[in-house]
Amino acid sequence: MPPPPKSGRLGCWQCGYPLEKRSGRSLDAALACSIATFLLLLPANLMPVMTLHVAGISRSTWLASGVATVWRQHFNLVAISLGLFAVVLPLLRFSVLSVTLAAVRYGVRGQWVGRGFRYCESLDPWAMSDVLLIGAGIGYGRVASQIPVSIDPGGWCFIGAAILTMLTRASLERRAVWRHLRQPPADVGPDPAACVHCAMVLPRTALGHPCPRCGARINRRKPFAVMRCAALTLATAALTPIAYSYPMSELWEAGTPHPHSIIRGIELLVTTNFWYFGIVIFFVSVVFPLAKLVGLTWFLTSLHYHSASLPRTKTKFYRFIEDIGRWSTLDPFAVMIFAPLGQFGQLAHIQVMGATPAFLATVILSMFAAHLFDPRLLWDVALEGSSRAGTGRTWRVAPDPAASRAALAVRAVQ
Repeated sequence: MPPPPKSGRLGCWQCGYPLEKRSGRSLDAALACSIATFLLLLPANLMPVMTLHVAGISRSTWLASGVATVWRQHFNLVAISLGLFAVVLPLLRFSVLSVTLAAVRYGVRGQWVGRGFRYCESLDPWAMSDVLLIGAGIGYGRVASQIPVSIDPGGWCFIGAAILTMLTRASLERRAVWRHLRQPPADVGPDPAACVHCAMVLPRTALGHPCPRCGARINRRKPFAVMRCAALTLATAALTPIAYSYPMSELWEAGTPHPHSIIRGIELLVTTNFWYFGIVIFFVSVVFPLAKLVGLTWFLTSLHYHSASLPRTKTKFYRFIEDIGRWSTLDPFAVMIFAPLGQFGQLAHIQVMGATPAFLATVILSMFAAHLFDPRLLWDVALEGSSRAGTGRTWRVAPDPAASRAALAVRAVQ
């Protein structure tokens, strides 16, 4: 496919998914934002983020302070997960992304560049600086409503890095980067296959071999997609009642515990005039996780019963589930930011409770389930259903590659 015009957009005419957008996208802008993000993440992790002032006592917190607090309370897997999402993976992603985009920008070619960019794309949902920013804002609102809190230089650096994270994602056009790295062969022959990572179209003889552009193994569909997704979805469903029934955290004041479950935390935000934060937490901690669970169950049930209905609606719902999955970590991030500021020994302290690992596990498992599921299986079933019904309706482009390109270009370039 040729690139769309500079102000144009290329979309799939089957499901409407945007394949490429040129408006507001630039390799130079993405490279500049990526480098700036990495440079800001360094002081954001090394300098104090916030300082609490109470009764003449000042207590500062770093990004890693919440991880250390959770670790000391013996929730080691929670601490490792939050540390990876908040500290390690953002630094890793933007360091590798800066190197790979610079290599593409200055004409360096090699399979290591394609592999590096593929790894960056795989890390994108898990490097959660932007989610942590909203979680830090909620934690700041919870504390600042009762105790004076000031934002330190590390906090301002982190705010800038989180904003630049979103700008990097908005300015990066992935298909253009892949096109710069390597063009697909001109003649792919009959029944070609596409790489599930970089979408490079290759002859069917490439099946089972590494992709020449990104290094991933070529498969027509993600291996064992239904089995893996079903197992992870069942595990998510089993942990969901625990995540919502038990407290996420517990505030001890003079020896008196005040447990806060997800629902109780939302009620507290609403009653303390932070209703806008309560609405955000309600959607990311209640609506989105349940929507993921319902959606994945719907897809798996459709495949099991060979339901050919609504493939376009299912695909759009899958894209929505895939995009919103990471935002459900917002509430654990708020606890992570809030916990170190409230540790005053026997006078008052915050204790992480059993619902936090259960809820975080549901988020991680559902994200993996959505990632491992292959929505093209829904279209396979739709094609089989239309063929059996004898309607003559087809969901696929013409088998001839030249005719496919022409049809897609006419219908999708705007």
